[in-house]
Amino acid sequence: MKTLPLPNAARQVEQAQTVLSMWLELCKDTEEANKIAAIITLLDGAPEAMDAAESLLFVLENPDHAEEQP
Repeated sequence: MKTLPLPNAARQVEQAQTVLSMWLELCKDTEEANKIAAIITLLDGAPEAMDAAESLLFVLENPDHAEEQP
């Protein structure tokens, strides 16, 4: 497993959420749909938390440039 920068990982989670949402819309089996929905629920808010963590890391690592945070 490779290590990704935090912002890239957040974008990949967003992509996974999009794919899962598409699968959920196309799913005809209730049990399978429930499993997909459960995964979507687990990922809910993760990209936003990752972005917030990246911003906090920037501030902690660059206290003199906190106003320039991404």
